[in-house]
Amino acid sequence: MWNGFILGLCDVGIYMATVYLWGKSLEHERKDIFRTLLIWALATGGIAVFVVMLITGWMIKGHLEGDVKLAAYLFFLSTFTGPLTSMLSGVLAAQQRFSLINMVRIGIPAVLTAIWMIYFLLGILSVSLCLITSAIIAFSSGIPFIWQARSFLMSSGHFRLPILWSGVWYALKGFGGSVIQVLGSGGTQILLFSLTPSALAMYQTASSATGVLWAIPKAIGITSFPNMVNEARNHLHAKVCKFIRLTTLGTILGAIGLGTAMPFLIPLLFGQEYIAAIWPALLLLPNALFGGLSEILGNALNSIGRTLHSTVATAVLVGTTLGSMTLTIDAWGISGAAISSAIGFFMSFLVRFLWYNISFQRISFMELLPGSLDVREIVNLGKGILKKVDYFIKGKIPMKGGSV
Repeated sequence: MWNGFILGLCDVGIYMATVYLWGKSLEHERKDIFRTLLIWALATGGIAVFVVMLITGWMIKGHLEGDVKLAAYLFFLSTFTGPLTSMLSGVLAAQQRFSLINMVRIGIPAVLTAIWMIYFLLGILSVSLCLITSAIIAFSSGIPFIWQARSFLMSSGHFRLPILWSGVWYALKGFGGSVIQVLGSGGTQILLFSLTPSALAMYQTASSATGVLWAIPKAIGITSFPNMVNEARNHLHAKVCKFIRLTTLGTILGAIGLGTAMPFLIPLLFGQEYIAAIWPALLLLPNALFGGLSEILGNALNSIGRTLHSTVATAVLVGTTLGSMTLTIDAWGISGAAISSAIGFFMSFLVRFLWYNISFQRISFMELLPGSLDVREIVNLGKGILKKVDYFIKGKIPMKGGSV
């Protein structure tokens, strides 16, 4: 928990800054940009390690001893790779090279889960062993990105202070959103835990059950930002509307399918005692739609250098969610918490929608209506994903190029 919290505070937003600076630069400028961002990432990683060591060392003092304490400090050291991996991922994303990013994102939790399961089956599962394994995986995950960026690592680029200030200022305007999001997540857990400890478990189960739906808007969102950065400003609006239509259509179709299966999946996956999580899970489904649409509009604003919306929209999301949750939890329990969450995501979307309309271009209702071409593209995207999954299973997926 401390590791993720401190890294989130220190990272600032180097991934978004990397994609933006790379997409807006000319080819001859990129060696200097890479060198500058590399130093930023390494410095941020060092600061994050120092802070997490300092704070967590004080927090765990007297609680962890021996091998567990040593393993914890080794795990804290792995924080160093976080900003570097984010920065190198941003370089690949700016070049529309998502295959490696997706493989690492899926591979790390899959490998960790498999290894921990082996530990469990062998009867050697322990806190220290899990921490050491996590640290090794974290360090190892940066190797593929370093290999992909080896040509830039060996280049003769120079550190440029104006580039650093430009990237830091770009990221800093939206940094408040990350901090508020961290605090909001903690506040939600505290409110639910105050209801009953089991209420928090039920809500997290409902949230986990809807997590698969988020894969649709997240996939569109993560690939759309580099695409928007490289787009000419006079063509950007049409592309934004297209991404909105695809996100809306894909997420609604996914929500219908998942919502229909939810009453059967939750008892099957979590057990009969978690039936109470079904209704809150259904109420949480709109979050993926409004959250996905909000991210598309946020990416569009980020692509033209406007990042302050992130802080404002997240403040509205957290404020609305926690503010209304103090009332809805008493009235409807965890279902009330789910309703508050949905309202919060809708309000966040509304902020970015108005921000886009006022600061860039007005969106008409007709531009948002999905057509036959959008349906056809969603079908083709689905076929493409299945094809890539088949290639991945057979070991034929390329390590370079392509997008999912």
